[in-house]
Amino acid sequence: MARLLVQLKLRLLQNALRSSTPAKVSFVTSCFFAVVVAVAAFVALALLHGSATSVDLTTVIFTAFAFGWLILPIFAFGLDSTLDPATLQLYPVRTRSLAVGLLCASFTGAWPVANVIGLLGVTVGLASGPLGEVVAVLAVVLQVLFCITLARLVTTTMARLLRSRRGRDLAAFLIVPIFALYEFFAQVVPRLAAAGKLHASSFAGFDSWMRWLPPGLAAHAILDASTGHASTALLRLAILAAVIVILGALWIRSLGRALVTADTSTQSSRVHGAALPFARWGTLGAVAARFWIYQRREPASLVYWAITAVIMAVASASAIFGKQHHPAVLLTGAVFGAAFVGYFHANTVGQTGPPFIYEAMALTGRRELRSYFWGQDIALSVIALPLLVAVSLGLSAAAGRWEYGFLAAAVAVAGTGAALGISNILTATLAFPMATRAGSPLRQAAPGYTAYGLGGVLANLATVAITAIPVIVAAVLAGAHPPVVWYPVLLCCAAAYGFALVYAGVLLAAIAAAPKLPELCQVALASQL
Repeated sequence: MARLLVQLKLRLLQNALRSSTPAKVSFVTSCFFAVVVAVAAFVALALLHGSATSVDLTTVIFTAFAFGWLILPIFAFGLDSTLDPATLQLYPVRTRSLAVGLLCASFTGAWPVANVIGLLGVTVGLASGPLGEVVAVLAVVLQVLFCITLARLVTTTMARLLRSRRGRDLAAFLIVPIFALYEFFAQVVPRLAAAGKLHASSFAGFDSWMRWLPPGLAAHAILDASTGHASTALLRLAILAAVIVILGALWIRSLGRALVTADTSTQSSRVHGAALPFARWGTLGAVAARFWIYQRREPASLVYWAITAVIMAVASASAIFGKQHHPAVLLTGAVFGAAFVGYFHANTVGQTGPPFIYEAMALTGRRELRSYFWGQDIALSVIALPLLVAVSLGLSAAAGRWEYGFLAAAVAVAGTGAALGISNILTATLAFPMATRAGSPLRQAAPGYTAYGLGGVLANLATVAITAIPVIVAAVLAGAHPPVVWYPVLLCCAAAYGFALVYAGVLLAAIAAAPKLPELCQVALASQL
């Protein structure tokens, strides 16, 4: 059984090179990144040779690989059919034989090999002596086996959930912490390293509790073998092997239930009819209600709002971690937050897709188009304004200069008006089709329209930055006056200015969209959601 499933996995890899061009590009790209990860991990672990914190950093790297195997298969569930036990329900195969075969097949591919090669860097960086080298190889094999078994247990247990709408929602929400961690490492870590606050000794004692986790057991087993404590090293490896056996037993049990349980994840749920709120106010109320409901119920919308808050925090990171808490940094974060509010909603037609055709039936003139744009702006501003103001105040409090939060909030309020105005204009003039790819919970630009998305980012950033200049100047001047007198006035003036910008954007968007409704309907039909 193991040999058969390994051959099937190899055949799937071969077929990926013979299928469509996007599949070939995806396969080659995946292999390329696997090679990069393997080389980078091997070099990083090898450079730890002679370091006082080598075991601590090795534990951290091993744990990072384990978390990667825990989270990433959830995203790949829709792409890799071998992760779904439902594909094997009709085969008369014993569960234990099937589990062994699936485990062997999981070791087949670029990423498992890359993990083994990359983690073998411990043979240079941490292990020493013949016994240490042997234990290092065994520890790496057990570490990768632990990662794969853990990943299989999670995907098999959550298979019915991941196949459903809730599973796609979960995959969407996982993007937020991953994006936050990426921005943290890309922005904060290099600054701390350049300032001399982050170095190898900073991780000393980091594994005081992580050493008892399976990745820590593998790392410390190598250290124990290298320092002559062979019995302790073997005991750690035995504990790690016992954990793998327990996870394997749980996986086999979960796999057995999945193979004999009927799949009800695709059954439709009962829909309760209810009146659309605000519909009594005509087109404006109906559109505002529709956008408000989707902002609450659509996971992608919630992810967009969370990413906006993360971007504001990252842009203002130097005001929190830096030595000089200059208000300009917080104002920059407010500009970025407002700009991305506009960017994430600058292509309403493409994001709505074919259902926009039904909405277009009611948009018979400029008046209705103005109501359409006003409705979505009202729904978005109800969320955007409190969110940006709260994040601005929170960041200023974290920086220890709470008064700067009112200045950033004024810029965010005016910038939100400019962002919503330009997003309306971009929706009317530069709408483009969107597509949902398998395995990705978020909508992306359709093939050939990637430049449109980049243009939307630049247009929103430029518009918000330019239109926010008067408020920024007023905010800087107000910084020298008592907050009780000037800050409320500044906020009110920024709100009025932002309202004027939204009003101008709605008028221009309605004028531009009126003669282009047929083209906008074609864009909506071309979206594959």
